[in-house]
Amino acid sequence: MRMRQVLGLDEAMLAVKAILAENEASPGRPIAVAVIDDHGDLVAFVCEAGVNPALARQNALRKAYTSACMRMDTMAFADRFDGLKRTIADSGNLNFTSGGGGLVLKNSEGLILGGIGVSGRPDGAEDEALAQAGLRALRAAGAVV
Repeated sequence: MRMRQVLGLDEAMLAVKAILAENEASPGRPIAVAVIDDHGDLVAFVCEAGVNPALARQNALRKAYTSACMRMDTMAFADRFDGLKRTIADSGNLNFTSGGGGLVLKNSEGLILGGIGVSGRPDGAEDEALAQAGLRALRAAGAVV
């Protein structure tokens, strides 16, 4: 029987801690960070004090969910819909989003392990830069490629 690699709490928290450290190193605004497994289930979720509850919390969850379930970063997902001249609403899934800050996590075999979502900075490019810090930490630990 073949064992399936999963994204565990230890790996998720490694990413979360790296993202929070990066946000602290370049102070901006408080953020929310979500890590989702390959089934779209929540593994870790952290909100800094003062984060916008109506936007950042939900957006972080949606970015991680979109990346994991669609198996692509949220910016690529947005480009895909733009190329088809459609909107995210056309997908039929209200949990999908196209905002920058969602990254897909893959293992060395190319299998999807989950997604990271970051929200709270003024634009998606800044959220994505923070999410990249989590991805780098997971790569350094050999958890993802």
